[in-house]
Amino acid sequence: MTTIFRLTAALLLSLSADSVYAYGSGQSSSHCDKPAFSEFQPTPNKYLQSFQEFSLSASANTTPASIVVHVSAGDIKYEYTAKELYISQHKSGRYDIRGKIERPIEHGFVRVSVTAHSKPGCEKTDGFLVRIQ
Repeated sequence: MTTIFRLTAALLLSLSADSVYAYGSGQSSSHCDKPAFSEFQPTPNKYLQSFQEFSLSASANTTPASIVVHVSAGDIKYEYTAKELYISQHKSGRYDIRGKIERPIEHGFVRVSVTAHSKPGCEKTDGFLVRIQ
């Protein structure tokens, strides 16, 4: 009788452990570690005479081919894919991203936004605003 009780208890415990993992609380659950963006240039909210170039850094977990930068100033809108940007990787794994628009913007506000993912479905968008005098 004791042996049957122990086998039944062991079976029930092993079944309940499997159902805990089935709901994503186990080691096999996927975690979304979104890219991080920093070192925006020109400095956000800075007053400039004109705007033509921008740069920023992306964390090492960023998929470089997924990087898209939008530059907008009123009716002026540009979109740059990874192929149109200058992307270089540091030894630390971090990415430097640089771009240049065709003609300088000389008045108003410029919004630069960047979108990228670390893995499919794990995307982040960030950006900054520059003021042109």
